[in-house]
Amino acid sequence: MSSTSSITDVAVLAKVSKATVSRVLSGRRAKDDDIARRVKDAADQLNYQMNAAASALRSNTTTTIGLIAADPTDAFTAHMLAELEPMVNDDGRQLLIGIGADAQTQADRIEAMLGRQVDGIAVIPPKHNSELPDLDRYVGRVPLVQIGGPTGALHVNWVGVDETATIKLMLAHMAAHNARSIAFLSGDIDTDAAAQRFGTFQPSISTLGLMTQPGWTTVGDTTIARGYADAMRLFAAPGGGSSSRRSERDTPEGVICATDDVAIGVLMALNQLSVGVPDEVKVAGSGDAPICAAAKPSLTSTRPPYHLIARETMRLLNASSGKQHWLPAHVAFPQQLVQRDSTSSPRLGSSNMTSEEDEE
Repeated sequence: MSSTSSITDVAVLAKVSKATVSRVLSGRRAKDDDIARRVKDAADQLNYQMNAAASALRSNTTTTIGLIAADPTDAFTAHMLAELEPMVNDDGRQLLIGIGADAQTQADRIEAMLGRQVDGIAVIPPKHNSELPDLDRYVGRVPLVQIGGPTGALHVNWVGVDETATIKLMLAHMAAHNARSIAFLSGDIDTDAAAQRFGTFQPSISTLGLMTQPGWTTVGDTTIARGYADAMRLFAAPGGGSSSRRSERDTPEGVICATDDVAIGVLMALNQLSVGVPDEVKVAGSGDAPICAAAKPSLTSTRPPYHLIARETMRLLNASSGKQHWLPAHVAFPQQLVQRDSTSSPRLGSSNMTSEEDEE
């Protein structure tokens, strides 16, 4: 093989980024793993010399990737951090964290990272639509990827969850488990994710041949107390008391909840009212929090595909040159449904829904 091969040729053959090739061949990536072996084997096959690699790379590479997030204790952020850190480490880099709970603070953190000449920045914006930082202003200065949140930036790569598909997935799961009338306890629609779910619920109900009633769709905070209060209103008979119920046609056969906390509140109310779950009512949450498996009955929930989101984020950061994207990537992954006891009555026909056992 001719020695005129480029760093791009080595990266393509080894199926890694050019930056990874440079770090492996320069000795800055100490791990001797499959990635390192692939790079070295590819360089040997192509008779590639390291001095060519040095001239092909930008001189200000710092082998650091920045992650800006609003709240490190938020479940989504915590899972993304757990997925991104080992990926960044395996690429021979370090992950630099910046915390910003609002748009201005996030902008300050981004500027600080730009001052450190990071190789790329991933941003998890604040949840509320009004707090989205102006990310377009940084395009061309550094490879940038937004993870989740509203897609307000015109030229920034975006990776996140397909919330429309999430509602359709949950409704199809309810229908497959014999629940034909559905209530939806939505979160406040001042977030992009909640607004997408809320806007998808009603038309999807009709498309799937299901039914709902006025008053069965509620909007509110995502707490256990809110779920409990809504369920008591929906399922307690007008005269009150835990031994009496409204007629079957006045109560839903399934309840889809904005979060697992709301769903736990629903389970508590149904238990107090002696309403059987899942025999009489099926309940599903969202987020797949640890409490789902411990609940009685265990709670069916949806789980964001954290690994896929992190992997696509790293791909876009490595592939981007930092130039303005007139047609940026917009990649939305569907959530995974983790089925547990709260919806596990016999199904009609077959379904390809994910079960808890399948995930293990």
